[in-house]
Amino acid sequence: MNYNTPIRNVNSILYQLKLKFINNRISQAVLSSTMAIVPFSVLRGLIVVASTLCLNFHWQKASLWLGNLQQTMLVFLPVLLNIVFSLQWAVRYRLSIMLSISFSLTVLLGITGLEHNHDANFLIGVSLPVALLSAIFTNLILEKNIKLFRTNKIKFNLPSIKTLLVFFSKILSLILIGHVILHASSWITSDIAKAIYPDNFIHGLLYELLREGTWFFGIHGIYIFQDTGLKLMNETMANIDAWKAGRESLNIISVPFYDTWCASGGCGGTLSLLICLLISRNPSNRHLIGVSLPLAIFNINEPLIFGVPVVLNPVMFIPFLMTPAMDYIIAYYATLWHIVPPMQQMVGWATPTLINAWIGTNGSINAILFQVFLIGMGIVIYWPFLRYMEKRDYKEINLPCGDTRFVPLKENQFQLSIPGHREVESPHHYLSEVNEYIDARRKINELQNSGNFVLWFQPQITLDERKIVAMEVLLRHQTDDGKITPPYFLKYYERLGMMPEVDFWVLETAIQTIHHELSRFPGMILSVNISPQTLLDPNFLSLVSKLMRQPLPSGWKLEMEITESQKVTQPEQVIEVLAILRQFGIKIALDDFGSGYSTLSYLTQYELDKIKLDRTLVLGLAREGGEAFLHHVVQLCKTSGCQVLIEGVETEEEHQIVQSCGIHLAQGFLFHRPQPINKLHELLEAKMY
Repeated sequence: MNYNTPIRNVNSILYQLKLKFINNRISQAVLSSTMAIVPFSVLRGLIVVASTLCLNFHWQKASLWLGNLQQTMLVFLPVLLNIVFSLQWAVRYRLSIMLSISFSLTVLLGITGLEHNHDANFLIGVSLPVALLSAIFTNLILEKNIKLFRTNKIKFNLPSIKTLLVFFSKILSLILIGHVILHASSWITSDIAKAIYPDNFIHGLLYELLREGTWFFGIHGIYIFQDTGLKLMNETMANIDAWKAGRESLNIISVPFYDTWCASGGCGGTLSLLICLLISRNPSNRHLIGVSLPLAIFNINEPLIFGVPVVLNPVMFIPFLMTPAMDYIIAYYATLWHIVPPMQQMVGWATPTLINAWIGTNGSINAILFQVFLIGMGIVIYWPFLRYMEKRDYKEINLPCGDTRFVPLKENQFQLSIPGHREVESPHHYLSEVNEYIDARRKINELQNSGNFVLWFQPQITLDERKIVAMEVLLRHQTDDGKITPPYFLKYYERLGMMPEVDFWVLETAIQTIHHELSRFPGMILSVNISPQTLLDPNFLSLVSKLMRQPLPSGWKLEMEITESQKVTQPEQVIEVLAILRQFGIKIALDDFGSGYSTLSYLTQYELDKIKLDRTLVLGLAREGGEAFLHHVVQLCKTSGCQVLIEGVETEEEHQIVQSCGIHLAQGFLFHRPQPINKLHELLEAKMY
């Protein structure tokens, strides 16, 4: 019997499940959010270190103040995660940042406030799961109900009263349902808390495995099992006080037991992993070691966990669980058999390894030697898994979230390299994305406050007669003092995912212009640029249907230019949309052919009426072979049965060459520059008479 086949099948199933989890947008948002708050956790850890040092130097007030500060940060962390999740969701899915954060916090505080309605300090009762779930459901409702509306300034408009009422009713329902679920599930959570409370060997091991297990999803277990940890802390302190008074013997399982024996270098006993990285001498690990080593001294290991990675990495997660589990088992029986003494006083979790064993056992040499033994055992556990990863190049091939090794930035900075298309983003990349988003919003607000958007037009002509047969619609910004700005600002709208709003406004305004301004000039084509992003927008076809209900003036045709400078991510869906547009009588042109994401497959994939050659092909005429190359490109385009137009003709020499290559349509400064509607009127009237 071949036992490898079922093993491969199980691995395949697990891999597919992991792939679905990673590609789910909610799980992506959760991972990005937890990674984004890593600096906050690291800062809290450093404050704990400072508090411990102050205590050792007998600076009681400073130690107390720092201890209260880190405790406040711990209490605030669920609220911070709620805010960060809402912020990142708003960035990704084009929602208002303020609405997203405000409503998420309202739901969170509403649920928690109802649960703790007799406690003025109910914020302390906020748990991380409730904070995260409230943010997820609130933003899903917000995304579905509060839509972005268009105005003549291409900005966000206020939703209708009806929409707001529906939305608020759903938010209120979410608060009430959340409260009911939270209240009803309290008995379940209490049973779970009892089952994992470390009051004996089995429960203690289960508690350790569960709080380590949450790291697979990038979440610190201490935040999930905060109530259990707090209860254990109080019981440990009471037990130590009773032991000092001679009333009780010391418990084996305690907070310093876990922190000293099971968390050398941080959760997962990752000091052993760090030593393995040092032993391996792999050059790709140097930067990771440089960042992680100083923090690991104080048992802060988030950079290491996300950098190796351990998160979402089933290979490295096995030793991450095995090491503290073995540490727990061996340390428990070593204490039970009096090989090492039980922990006799509280030790801060950020106290360096070996020092914490010395302090916790009141100066036992055996405890220090025992901790060295546990670290060595952890090295033995981690080493084969690390070598397997390095040999199989696991980080680059099998981990769908992309390469998450650390790469250098400036001094005292670190960054995770940008992931692939199955994106699990680094904190630095995530924060950069947010900053770019906010900057784009600021730039757009400045444009809106300083003027309006207007349409200009550039004629397209026949090369033999120089007759105007079409005109391209161009977007411009006009300041309050009349200054015209070219469309550099489109990159901001693209950054925000707002190109559909821009294209919708241009399309609607352009069609209104045909009806009201250009109807007396028959036999023309009005060409409007449409981005691939807009083609895939769910509201696009309904808008086109609405606009085309009123027939265009006699002889007029509408043409949509698909901008090839942007990548088409869903070609099959684009083909379907283009087919529907043709049913409305709309002509289809491919813009900027020869630049950007140019691909010859477009000529066979899409049913086109016109291909617009990019100006780069005109500029190439000055190089040797440029004219022959242009000639071949034109012949290739003509095989698709399309008209061919070339852009950017600016000299008479270029005019003659492109015409000799078999091109009959052109657009460029040699013939007509872009112009406002009043100048276009004058031009068309002059051509008519």
